Amino acid sequence: MPRDISQGVLSQFGTFIVHRLINQRDREVIEYACSEATKSALSFLPILAPGEAVLAGVDFPMPIILKIKKPVKTPDSDTPTIFRVGKF
Repeated sequence: MPRDISQGVLSQFGTFIVHRLINQRDREVIEYACSEATKSALSFLPILAPGEAVLAGVDFPMPIILKIKKPVKTPDSDTPTIFRVGKF
């Protein structure tokens, strides 16, 4: 979450890829870290659809909305098995 990253670290970022943010504090942190011109364009962060993100930064004259494709091979996000049950 953006609010968990220190402002000193965020100030060093040149480019942001930001997915939907509903929390007001998270949005404020990202807006504070971006340029003045980008702040107003980030007002639509709460209404991004699933899979959409905003690309913003010093190298872009205006933020760009991206549509992230689903991966062909989905990641394995299961919790790893650490302990075996039964005989060893």
